[in-house]
Amino acid sequence: MALTRSVAPVQPPVDLARLQAHMRLEAGEDDDHLQHCLDVAIAQFDGADGELGRALMDQTWRETFSAVPPGGRGVVLTLLPVREIVQAEIRDANGDWIAVEGVTLEDLEGGRGAAFAPSWGAPGRHRWPLRIDYVAGFGAEPGAVPLPICHAILLFAAHLYKAREPVSFEGTPVEVPLSIARLVAPFKSWWM
Repeated sequence: MALTRSVAPVQPPVDLARLQAHMRLEAGEDDDHLQHCLDVAIAQFDGADGELGRALMDQTWRETFSAVPPGGRGVVLTLLPVREIVQAEIRDANGDWIAVEGVTLEDLEGGRGAAFAPSWGAPGRHRWPLRIDYVAGFGAEPGAVPLPICHAILLFAAHLYKAREPVSFEGTPVEVPLSIARLVAPFKSWWM
């Protein structure tokens, strides 16, 4: 399985103005570094490489699979929450990508999404014979992202901004504030 983002979110779940208000900073005060900290904080939680295993804002992903299921069976998609299947394709014997018709999205336990098709077609012998493009995210507007996640982004970005070196207590390195971990714990995708 390989997962690649093909369309990035239109806007972030938290913007610079909101972070400045959270930190009680005036616009123009170290904006470049503050934006960098915000970008890092969002990346910490968002997408395939994010800590949550979720897409925060609507974004399009392409997931490729090493096997094609039998007709009527489905494939579980990695990112949460899946909002829409854009397209599914199989690679035929000539190596050409052919659209799969009738693909539907079904919700599984734990918020997972799966793509099902009455017939996936007959793929050729290839390493990655199936690819599915889908939209994942809580929504297109920042207000769609759960408040605890947005607050965790604000806390982490502020932490990165204020603690520009590794944090230590009496010479012993310490982790990021526990409050951040507690805010995002219910949203973590425990997918193996």
